[in-house]
Amino acid sequence: MQTQLLQLDTQLDIHVFADLIDQLAQEALLEEVGLNLKPGLVCPNSRGSHTDMDHELFLLSISALKGYFHDQFLYGYHAVDFENIRQRGLLAEQHMLTATHGINTHKGAIFNLGFSCAAIGKCVAENKAIEASEISKLLQLNWNHKLLHHLKRHQSNHGQQMREKYGITGAIEEVASGFITVREISLPCFKQTYMKTQSLELSAIQTLFSLMAHVQDTNIVWRGGLSSLLIVQDMAKDFLQAGGVLQLNWKQQVQQICDYFVQQHLSPGGSADLLGVTLFLYKVEYEFRNII
Repeated sequence: MQTQLLQLDTQLDIHVFADLIDQLAQEALLEEVGLNLKPGLVCPNSRGSHTDMDHELFLLSISALKGYFHDQFLYGYHAVDFENIRQRGLLAEQHMLTATHGINTHKGAIFNLGFSCAAIGKCVAENKAIEASEISKLLQLNWNHKLLHHLKRHQSNHGQQMREKYGITGAIEEVASGFITVREISLPCFKQTYMKTQSLELSAIQTLFSLMAHVQDTNIVWRGGLSSLLIVQDMAKDFLQAGGVLQLNWKQQVQQICDYFVQQHLSPGGSADLLGVTLFLYKVEYEFRNII
């Protein structure tokens, strides 16, 4: 993990803090897309199940988001209203789409990490510990109702269509819950695996599979239906129960799963988005572990 521990005092320049949060968010996204052996997902050496995007496009997209996370942190710190937070997210989407020539690479990250950064800003403003549990509490306290009852849901959105057809919840419900899946499943998995392996790669892959085993991934359902979701969850559970990345031949097993995903045109985009959140929150907790 890259660190540059920021020593805070009462004279802190809040913009320096915001810059660091922006950097950590970008690092988390770079680390997520930089992983190989992610079933169906874009990797440095594979397009996965995607014909319209590759690793280089993701790098351009992440670069286009520079400054966005800085702004959302400050919006949270200064208690800017929900609509302005939403509008800043829409502007970031425009920057992303311009950089990618209309390809949606990071819409989920813009939404998830944008509200995460706003919640961290709230933590700093209220002198709360900068850790996942407090970030989660402030997300729920400040934006749960607005997200669930006032955020417009677009009928053209694949996740919304799956919600209406199958009753599957998605990114909005996850953020409104304060990232309950990250808090209860993926972040503990990442920490436990990192303690055992001291490897970012191993910990991130194990965490991705823990998410695939539990998340009702609307990307999977959109591409393959509910039957594919159940197959994916079972494959992930079987891999984890056999030891996951702690097995000697884990790469061969994951490669077989990757081949299946490409053959079936499946991509666990929802799980990948939550992996990005997990990496970000872990980095934030580590960076500020001795502060406030």
